[in-house]
Amino acid sequence: MKRWLLLWVGAGLACSGLGWCAAQAQTERLYSLDTTCSLGQGKPQPCQVEAVEVGETTEYRHQLGARTISYRILDDPYVRIEGRKSAGAPWTSVRNAWINFSTNELCFNNRAFCVVNPTFLADVKAEAQGPAFEGRETVGLAFGEGGRVDVACFDNGCRRLLEAIGR
Repeated sequence: MKRWLLLWVGAGLACSGLGWCAAQAQTERLYSLDTTCSLGQGKPQPCQVEAVEVGETTEYRHQLGARTISYRILDDPYVRIEGRKSAGAPWTSVRNAWINFSTNELCFNNRAFCVVNPTFLADVKAEAQGPAFEGRETVGLAFGEGGRVDVACFDNGCRRLLEAIGR
């Protein structure tokens, strides 16, 4: 399932095409990846990513020891990303998300959680054809209070955005 890619491309280009369904839908494991994850300023630690298709949706579950941290992308009623800190915890809107293609790293909420996932990012790059992503190293999204995409940035635009808001 590659519709989640449209979040990254579509946010900057005002289009989306993601599909999510209710949690009780059939699930199918798409892939599993042994990699590293980091929490906050902590050092990278071994983790396993499991991509699970739930109906027409893909949920990314990150296993760090006994803890599972999950993220999902929704498009109804608007594009947003939600995460939960542990299995069974409530889903909450993500404040921001960043991709660094050179390190294959995806981070959420000001680096509160980061994962190295070359499988996911290779698909993002493969699907993001054309001038919008050509030669890009960084893609960032900032979400409003309700989870809706407020700002999308690329490369130096992300650095300039962070400078403008004083981070």
